[in-house]
Amino acid sequence: MNPQPTTEQAEFIIIGKDTGGSFTLWDVCPAPADPVRRAVMLEEAGVDVHDAMGELLIERAATAHDAVRQALGVLRERAGLPHYSYRDGRSSGAAPVPVRQPAGEGEPYGQASVRGATKDGVFRVTATALPGVPSFSVRGLAERSTPETRDRVRAGVINNGWRWPMCSVLADVTPLGEGGHAAGVAGASALDLAIACTVLAAAGQLSGPWLDGALMVGELGLDGAVRVPRDLPGAVRALVAPGAVTVLVPAAGVSDASLAGARAIGVRSLNETADVLAGHRHHPAGCAHCRHSAAPHEPCAPSALCSACQEKRRAQ
Repeated sequence: MNPQPTTEQAEFIIIGKDTGGSFTLWDVCPAPADPVRRAVMLEEAGVDVHDAMGELLIERAATAHDAVRQALGVLRERAGLPHYSYRDGRSSGAAPVPVRQPAGEGEPYGQASVRGATKDGVFRVTATALPGVPSFSVRGLAERSTPETRDRVRAGVINNGWRWPMCSVLADVTPLGEGGHAAGVAGASALDLAIACTVLAAAGQLSGPWLDGALMVGELGLDGAVRVPRDLPGAVRALVAPGAVTVLVPAAGVSDASLAGARAIGVRSLNETADVLAGHRHHPAGCAHCRHSAAPHEPCAPSALCSACQEKRRAQ
């Protein structure tokens, strides 16, 4: 008798929202094989999920789909209900359960930066992903606002379906212009979106060139939604003063941002922000490179061509 083929199983981490009668999937990913990395991931994920009032489950299965199916069985039995509903909260795409491939032996390391603003002025936000024990530090904000910023950004990233980088992450907020100072407690949340995007780009989950020329103002909710921060018009005016053309703002604040003198693009979530950046929609309408090439590039400003367009012109 021929032996039955065996299917290799892996351990999957599943997080979502259990209401007692239904489950909304937030994320599913393979657990690291290395025990130290596994322990760190579970500790950090546990904190984030607890903050978002979610549920963390661990299942061994052949695929992410099977792991989620098994987890639903556990939750259904615990609830004691014959009909326990399920919803994929990560996307409205065709795949009922998004399958994530295991990360390689090393995490991507890099740096990314973007400009943001609060009611107190314009800031350069730079994130750096470095080898080391997984951690997340934010430097340059007022001391009281730093822990809240870290919590919002990390929870918003994870709950919008992104994988938090398993490395040492440092976000640095630097004032631009004269008279700049650390973002105040009341205004620091306006930099959440910029911090989240630079962290994902530094860790290789967003393409770095997507951020070229990007300007953004927005607070992140724990669910990854982009919210209107305090004094949005004031923050937008600070960005427009040096000649900014386009600013990414919360969708609910587009009218206020437009009245402040900017071409405003409204985004409702971190995922929608990534779509805008990927499509170079934040670039000026007259960007020659956008019209003739889909390659990542610096944006052309009204007063100067981007470096790619300059090279092309010199070659002609």
